[in-house]
Amino acid sequence: MPVDPISATNLAATLAQLIGLFRQERGARKDLTHREFIEWLEYHRHEEIKNLITHTYHLQSQVDDLLRQDHAEILSRLNQVNAIVVEILSRVEGLSEVATTIVPGVGLSDQAIGILKLVANSHEGELFNPGQTEQLVVDAEFYSAEDPKFLQDDITALVVRNFLLALYTENGEVYYKLTRRGAKLIKLVNPETNKIDPA
Repeated sequence: MPVDPISATNLAATLAQLIGLFRQERGARKDLTHREFIEWLEYHRHEEIKNLITHTYHLQSQVDDLLRQDHAEILSRLNQVNAIVVEILSRVEGLSEVATTIVPGVGLSDQAIGILKLVANSHEGELFNPGQTEQLVVDAEFYSAEDPKFLQDDITALVVRNFLLALYTENGEVYYKLTRRGAKLIKLVNPETNKIDPA
C-alpha cells in the first residue's frame, strides 16, 4: 500500500535526522554500512524506519552512499535541511509561534516574504532590481521596498535558501527567478501579511 505524502515526508525527514545522529555517534568512519545503521535502529527501537530501509528497493544502497560521505559534509547538509524546515514552520499559521519560541530570530523578514509573494503571484515569476536600488520590477510593474536598507539582505536570503535563483541577462544584469521551493513556501504562509506596496 502506498504511503501518503505527509507520512512519506515525515519518514524521509526522520530518516535524515537519524542518519545524522548515527554518524555523530560513530564519528568520521567512512566504512559504515546500512547493516550497522539497521542494527542501530533496532537498538533504539526505530522499527518503522528500519522496515522502510529493509523493504524499499534501492534505499539500502542509497543509505550506504550517504554513510560513506564525509562526516562534516553530511552534518552540514542536515543543518541546512533543519534550517529550511524551521524556516517553513516559522511561516506556517499555527506553528510559527512554536518555531520562533524554540529558535528565536529564525525566519525570513516580512519584507523577504513579501518579495517572494510578489514574484510567486506574478505571471513571469521573475524579479528585477535595477541598479540594486530600492525599486523592484515584477511583470513590468514597479514596486518600492518597504525597508530599502535591508532589501539586498532580503533578496540574498531568498537566494541562499533556494527560494529564488540568481540569473543574468544578456547584458550581464542580475535578475531573480522563482523556484518550486519558493512557490511551495508561499502556499504555506499567512495570506494576510507581508504585502509590498506599489511605488
